[in-house]
Amino acid sequence: MFRRGRLAIVRALLLLLPLALLPSLAAAGTLQVPVPDTVPPADEEGQADARTLPDTIPLPEALPPPAPLAGPTPEGPELPDTVVVSDPLTGDTTLVALDAVVVDILQSPVSLQDVPFAISILGNEVRTTGRSGSSIEEALHGLPGVQVQNRFNAAVGERIVVRGFGARSPFGVRGVQIMVDGIPATLPDGQSTLDHLDLGNLGRVEALRGPGSALYGNAAGGVLVFETRPPAEAAFRQEVETVSGDHGFRRLQSTTSGSVGGTGYLLSLSRYELNGFRRIVETPAFGLYGATAKDQFNGRVTFPLLGGMGRVSGNAVVLEADNPGALVRGAMLHHDRRALHENVIQGAGMELEQVQAGVGWEGRIGERVVDFTTFGIRRIEESPGTATTVDLDRTVAGVRSTMRSEQEGDAGLLWWALGSELTVQRDERAHFENAAGARGSLLLDQSERVVGSALFLQAMLPINPILSVLTGLRYDRIRFSADDHLAGVDGRPDGSGARTLDSASPSFGFHAGLHPALATFVNLATAFETPTTTELANNPEGEGGFNQDLEPQVGFTIEAGMRGLLGTMAAYEATYFHTTLHGELVAFELAQEPGAPFFRNSGRSTREGMELTLQFTPSRFLRTRLTYATNEARFREFEVDGVDLAGNRVPGLAPSRLEGLVRLGPGAWFAELRGERTAAIPGNDLNQVEAYSPAYRLADVRLGVNEAPLGPLRVSAYAGVTNMLDEYYNTSVVVNAAESRYFEPGPGRSAYLGGSIALEP
Repeated sequence: MFRRGRLAIVRALLLLLPLALLPSLAAAGTLQVPVPDTVPPADEEGQADARTLPDTIPLPEALPPPAPLAGPTPEGPELPDTVVVSDPLTGDTTLVALDAVVVDILQSPVSLQDVPFAISILGNEVRTTGRSGSSIEEALHGLPGVQVQNRFNAAVGERIVVRGFGARSPFGVRGVQIMVDGIPATLPDGQSTLDHLDLGNLGRVEALRGPGSALYGNAAGGVLVFETRPPAEAAFRQEVETVSGDHGFRRLQSTTSGSVGGTGYLLSLSRYELNGFRRIVETPAFGLYGATAKDQFNGRVTFPLLGGMGRVSGNAVVLEADNPGALVRGAMLHHDRRALHENVIQGAGMELEQVQAGVGWEGRIGERVVDFTTFGIRRIEESPGTATTVDLDRTVAGVRSTMRSEQEGDAGLLWWALGSELTVQRDERAHFENAAGARGSLLLDQSERVVGSALFLQAMLPINPILSVLTGLRYDRIRFSADDHLAGVDGRPDGSGARTLDSASPSFGFHAGLHPALATFVNLATAFETPTTTELANNPEGEGGFNQDLEPQVGFTIEAGMRGLLGTMAAYEATYFHTTLHGELVAFELAQEPGAPFFRNSGRSTREGMELTLQFTPSRFLRTRLTYATNEARFREFEVDGVDLAGNRVPGLAPSRLEGLVRLGPGAWFAELRGERTAAIPGNDLNQVEAYSPAYRLADVRLGVNEAPLGPLRVSAYAGVTNMLDEYYNTSVVVNAAESRYFEPGPGRSAYLGGSIALEP
């Protein structure tokens, strides 16, 4: 286990780091922040009015991008995914052209109306006052086809599922490529962790559903891009936010930001605590197991450099969390939220230290725009489970570069992006027997190395003013190697060796702008997803090295969709998709090692579904959004222990999900009501009735007062209630769990209260 003194030292450094950086920022100078001069003005919610485009109004709270290229102008982080806005002066609703919404996930500012992919954007929604900042789930509400299974268990993390990909993950995120402020959160082996994501300062989320982008690799579900909110326009703004709630939930965050000359900076320090709600029923006091303590620092600085914009970011995280485990059906039927006895006895959980830094530059070289990023990560983790304790010491270094060009012609916008990336990951991994929380005998000791490299090209070719084609090609080469340090001990075979997994992934799509208020698209794409080092190292044969029988999964997806307007106050998007997977990675557990995830490949499986979004904005004070998604995921060729599973549902996936949101505001106050219904989820490959997690309904409400002036201060207050109906439900399912421990329950009705004070001289 980590020494408590060491954790205390790291936390002290987190507290001192922002103070050390402030003097250098204060001396940065008095240059003016460059901002684009064609950004539309914003109303109180940051929405743009497309009728006027004065060139003298700056983009509120925006980081200065490079000089605009030919074609659509980026609308800035504030614009939400909507086509209906209100006049900030009269309050009248206004029809806004879809190309006012610009997406950056394709590494080029392309209007949403012109993209042949299923893409969604959350702008103001993720910065809305009233959110507790306790989970990624809050930030991704309302994204069709995207579900976050908030397990309320920081030891394993939240499970992000896009079109069903990622549901196999026992911890972390799989099957989805994730970027945070331009730095990959997905490692070369395909595993993502988001412990470092600053939820309290999240400014924008873009989601690409499906494997349509050649710019991101080694994933089948899609891409998520998170961006920190821009710094304050003033030279200095200090904000302190605090939130408290049920189950011992507390979050305290300090954010210092501003723009000094051409430099923008944002420094954040936060403390998160949760006592948990899973009870230890074996003790007379009925104590709790499931506590979390997290200290986090995040910093980001942007500055003019060589005619472009340089950026430096860094973060540090110290996390301690209990893992209360999953329960059997009997506990679920009795609405029991106890902690699993074995997890308590074995002290299951995680202790983590992670430091990350990145440096980047974006600017013009001749007629081209170049974006270059290099980054490094150091992660030390100890995770006691019910059977084994895993020690992991990870070092990652990577570089990513892209070059893009845009040209406006008679037929439309022609753009292309060419790039490469190289990432090296080195892990020192050790497994020990867990003897009631103490380390037992050494079971595995090996060094692992992953080198991921890729080349990619993506281009949009206009055929005529109505029709355009988007094509892409990506080649990934990922080499895994392991050095087994226990080879020969007690006759143990040598598991050392290497594997190289590679694939070319082409994509092709076309888009037809049939009407200013109606666009259609069709997209064909392939996907390549390798097992992660953890999945390869967890060998059911109990040997060192990597599981040589585990192969990557390869998929082919076809999707068709349309987006447009309904009258003057509503917008919609509808998408159909069909994916065929060969070698789908399926999780399972062994009876002799409960809680330890292993993996195997199925023969062939399919996913078919639709995603519908309807947004209705009858006035500037009322906004509603409704999303509905289905996913018919089934095995087509799969046999386990002589049992033919063809036709069975893929476990861990909800066949349908409905989510709705109604928001009142802006103004002096706001109120928001959200509800969802998730269908029953199978828990194992056999689709046994006793392994199904029942369907559930949830409802949340939040309300409060927006920032109000109080002398030199700006003050806000808010409150929220989650699971208002006090429904017993399972927040996630452990796929093919040993001893039938499939179910991870969520908390009952819970409330929180928060507020912030900001000083901006």
